[in-house]
Amino acid sequence: MSDWTDNPRLNSWLARQEAAFPAWSRATGQQWDFSVESLDRLEKLLLDRFAGWDDMLAAEEAEDPDVTVPGWYIGEVQNRNCGTSWHRNPVEPTHPDQPKTPFVQLPDDPGAGYEDDIPPGNNPFTEIRGLFVPQPNRHLRDVVTRYH
Repeated sequence: MSDWTDNPRLNSWLARQEAAFPAWSRATGQQWDFSVESLDRLEKLLLDRFAGWDDMLAAEEAEDPDVTVPGWYIGEVQNRNCGTSWHRNPVEPTHPDQPKTPFVQLPDDPGAGYEDDIPPGNNPFTEIRGLFVPQPNRHLRDVVTRYH
């Protein structure tokens, strides 16, 4: 799966998000330190920014930095605090079950005893979408618990 961790689709997406991060950060008026605790502020920002699922999904599909940069940020929080790394299909997915957006995953470790031998991972965009589906006690910061 190494081509999923280093390919033009992933690398260009990562470069765009990293380049857009400073302007997005300034626009939020907040400091972003890639801590797990900062995900609480990000959650509030996203819930305040988008009117609901349809609004957020339209922004995601338009690759609006108000969604893509937070998605990148959530993934980077996991990378820096949990040891995950970015993955993306090197080709445009053709099947609905294939992930269309980048995701993070722990390194493959055959001796780690992962369920179904698949390292734990997370799609930050699934987490953002989940904010707009009512679920009690669900928060962005919970993404880190799947790695412990």
